Amino acid sequence: MKIETQPTENHQVKVTAEFETELFEEYKRRAAKKIAKQAKVPGFRPGKAPYNVIVRMYGEGAVQEEAVELFIDDQYPKVLSEAAIEPGGLGAVEEIKSFDPPTFTFLIPLQPEIDLGNYKDVRFEYAPEETTEEDVNDFLTNLQRNYATAEPVDRPSEEGDLIYYKLSGVDTKAEEGDPKLLEETPAQKIIGEETSQDTWPFEGFSKELIGLTAGDEKKIVHKFKKEEGDEEFKGKKVEFTVVVDSVKAMNLPELNDDFAKTLGEFEDFETLKSVVREQLENQKTSDYEEKYYTDLLEKIAEQATVKYPPQMVEEEIEHVIHNLEHDLQHQNLDFDTYLKLMNLERDKYIEETIRPAAEKRLINSLIIESIAKEEKVEIAKEDVEGIMNDTVQMLQNMPENKGKKGKLSNETVNNVAYNAMTRLYNQRTLERLKAIANGELDKKEETAEETTQPEVEESEPVEEKSSEEASENPAKE
Repeated sequence: MKIETQPTENHQVKVTAEFETELFEEYKRRAAKKIAKQAKVPGFRPGKAPYNVIVRMYGEGAVQEEAVELFIDDQYPKVLSEAAIEPGGLGAVEEIKSFDPPTFTFLIPLQPEIDLGNYKDVRFEYAPEETTEEDVNDFLTNLQRNYATAEPVDRPSEEGDLIYYKLSGVDTKAEEGDPKLLEETPAQKIIGEETSQDTWPFEGFSKELIGLTAGDEKKIVHKFKKEEGDEEFKGKKVEFTVVVDSVKAMNLPELNDDFAKTLGEFEDFETLKSVVREQLENQKTSDYEEKYYTDLLEKIAEQATVKYPPQMVEEEIEHVIHNLEHDLQHQNLDFDTYLKLMNLERDKYIEETIRPAAEKRLINSLIIESIAKEEKVEIAKEDVEGIMNDTVQMLQNMPENKGKKGKLSNETVNNVAYNAMTRLYNQRTLERLKAIANGELDKKEETAEETTQPEVEESEPVEEKSSEEASENPAKE
């Protein structure tokens, strides 16, 4: 076998391999026998028709095509070994240059290469916000409003009232065409609430509704900034017309033990408040850590060098689409229907949105994997056992498995457990990275040095002492 290699710019290598003609002739004979076993040849038992008969019946091309498949299956691993290549994915036969002598060109993706740079010097403070008493009270107030009852009132509206109205709007400076920006639209609002979901059409709008009664009509003019409000309002001076349908007072339940008991298994209001605080803390920590680790990995990626073949990006794109399809199933949608609803073109959406996200995910995962190896991150045996037990219990308790007889398949259990262990492994790595970025390991090392430093009396002199998967067969053309 003669080998020539030519690296490409996208972290692949072209390998041209020339084989002995006699070797390929053997595979043509094997191919003819394989065809003979599957064919009905008059006058011959299955598999007994001679080579020349098979060639005459099926043609030289059919025999040669079958021979190439058998040949590549056997010879590709030998090509990798001869060229000393550790592939990073499935290779492909790019070109069959000749059959005399048999000469094939393979395009082989290489294993990713990661140079982490000085990742241990990257500093990024971990400083999540604390959950305040105000946060807890705001949540409880919203909860209180969800259980409020509304009672019609015959008086001008006040802050805290629920007001039903119709709203329309026109562009006050429209020079031509229809000035209407908003057709008459039914709406409702609790006056004075200014949450992110309740500021439409502009911040402070609800306060403009104070003092109105059923049947009233009011004009409200607002000059929108260039980046403010809905797209049709941006940068325009809009005159809104409000027509009030009704005003209702909100009767709020008292925040006490009785209220807490109506919500579930809460002994008293303090228990409810404690649970709310814990949930808010968990959510705030989760949200913060998601952004923190994303930003930290981005900082490390900026000074790292990551090389990978294009096949890895394509695989990651498939993973992203698969995850999106899984999420859409919960909304009874498929990917194509989602694209239609969002008025998106499939190829354009994949190239402009999914591909950049997939590339970022791939780079982050390669960096995490490399840091895990560098930092010698491990999962303890008891953690693995715990994950396996939890996985089996979780799968057994799933509604679709409860009525089934027999045991869960090992493949199902292993797949779910593997994903759980991967998440734990990545989480341990990120926690290690967080400790490095916050200088915690430096402090621990300093403390360890101080603890182990032997005490020496000043009067005494101190004497110094000296001290695999991807080697599968390639896709055929």
